[in-house]
Amino acid sequence: MIIKKEEYFYRKYKCNICNTTHEIKINVNIIEDHMNYPFPYVFLHGELKNILTTLYIDKDFQIRGVDVHKLQTNENLFSKDHVLKITEELTKEIQRLNEENMRLTEELKKLKNKSI
Repeated sequence: MIIKKEEYFYRKYKCNICNTTHEIKINVNIIEDHMNYPFPYVFLHGELKNILTTLYIDKDFQIRGVDVHKLQTNENLFSKDHVLKITEELTKEIQRLNEENMRLTEELKKLKNKSI
């Protein structure tokens, strides 16, 4: 008998800044990949995605602490160097996916030609 393991766990959290209760959906693999607990789980919310919340999750999937920070209009989350690194990695991934798409398109054309 195979027991299906849940992929996600859900927790509710009420933000004191926006006064909203959020249901947080977290992949179980995130928990299992950590060696130190509690670990930070960070997300943005609010109308303008201007509220940065860090939940500290323990190995039993419980929220053990919360840190909430309302971002100002001109406040940056990342340094310029970090943004450049993220952009570079995303550009490489887009290029890789484009190349794979072209390769698969060619393979599909060949298969269609064979079946004619």
